[in-house]
Amino acid sequence: MQINVPLTAMLYKLRNNNTSTFRQSVKLAWPISLQSILVTMLGMSDIMMVGHLGDAAVASVGLGNRIQFVVLIILSGLATGVGVLSAQYYGAGKLTRVSPVIIKVLIIGTGLLLPVVLLTFFFGDVIVGLGTTDPAIINTGKQYLWVTMPSLAFVLIVMVFENALRGFSQVRLSMALGSIAIIINIALNYWLINGGLGVDALGVLGAAWATFIARAIHAVMIVFFLAKSKHIVFPTGLTGNDFYDIKQWSHLIKLVWPLMVSFGVWSLGTFVYQLIYGRIGTQELAVMSLMAPLEGLLVAFFFGFASACSIMIGQRLGQNDFMSAWSVARGFAISAPIVTLFLGLLMLSLESLMFMPYANLDQGTLSVAHDIFILITFGTCIKVFNMTASMGILRAGGDNKHCLLIDFSGMWIIGIPLTFAAAFYFALPIYWVVLITYSEEIVKSVLFFYRVKARYWQRNLTAHSGPQEVI
Repeated sequence: MQINVPLTAMLYKLRNNNTSTFRQSVKLAWPISLQSILVTMLGMSDIMMVGHLGDAAVASVGLGNRIQFVVLIILSGLATGVGVLSAQYYGAGKLTRVSPVIIKVLIIGTGLLLPVVLLTFFFGDVIVGLGTTDPAIINTGKQYLWVTMPSLAFVLIVMVFENALRGFSQVRLSMALGSIAIIINIALNYWLINGGLGVDALGVLGAAWATFIARAIHAVMIVFFLAKSKHIVFPTGLTGNDFYDIKQWSHLIKLVWPLMVSFGVWSLGTFVYQLIYGRIGTQELAVMSLMAPLEGLLVAFFFGFASACSIMIGQRLGQNDFMSAWSVARGFAISAPIVTLFLGLLMLSLESLMFMPYANLDQGTLSVAHDIFILITFGTCIKVFNMTASMGILRAGGDNKHCLLIDFSGMWIIGIPLTFAAAFYFALPIYWVVLITYSEEIVKSVLFFYRVKARYWQRNLTAHSGPQEVI
């Protein structure tokens, strides 16, 4: 009895801790996941609402979004750095250190975005022309980019504040405002694409203006609510020692540059995949433009759980509670791909419903899309594990350089060369080309597994006095 009582108490405590961790993760994850799903569905709505205009319109929006996606993900790397520091500062009880970080990141992001917008304006046709030789797609895609690319300034503002709030475990405001912006975007899409109320039908350009307006409203809303509530993450000015402290600028840049490069390497690689599909043919580009949002639905569902994982681990690392951080990491890494498989099978059973908005497209296009959809359903399980390991675990502890190395190796040394060879050297059908792209995810999953298991990511980033601050 003397042996069993402590053992029973220990098991009871462990079970309670696991239950508490699960409840906390769900509480954090569901608003983020819901918002991510809605954003993905918004991308689907852009494509669905121009679907009646034909394959060229679908391909134009899909290619334009993919080009924009490269820049968006690089900016997301900056915002993720805010989230990592916010979570660890929250765990360490240093809440006032977050707003100076936000000011610095907004300045860096604006400096990066401005030249990209100018390049898009002057060389939009050249950029779109990398992905297709169809003159109609190049012309329409260029106009789409001219309108949507500047709107990424609004997205930067939103992402930075959302990540700061997530680090404090505050996610519902972001979900609510994001949902309102998405509803506005869909309503504007319907109006501006098809015309009405004195406005001529703008087609693809209408979808672009709807996106611009909705993003602007979203940024204004989040700034207004945070300023009105005098939230601690909302900066009140550029004054203060934190802003002018060179060491803190250096600390921030050491954290975010591997994130930005890693996100950029990955997003640029996805664009290269899109270029390969576009060079195979317009139908193939249209198919992959349709599949990207559907795959995104699966990934978006678990984006919230990966974010929750990062928040929970970051807060524990800020408290130097490394054993608890490892427990959270292990639970997420095991459960995420398993649940993804079941969710993918559910989506597969609802395939006819999910393809219903695309009924007006060519039947050959839909037939190819069906085969790709089956492949994506199972391949996404590996992607979700990689996302959980990199974004949810390793980056929570600032292990960004190794994430960069793994992303680069899997995509640029393995995935892209093999995909290029399959498409143009062996001239394989699009199904086999897409299948070969998953070689990247398989390689990355092995590398991420061993990196997570090594536990080098278990670091407290809030200290500025020793070698642990070097990311």
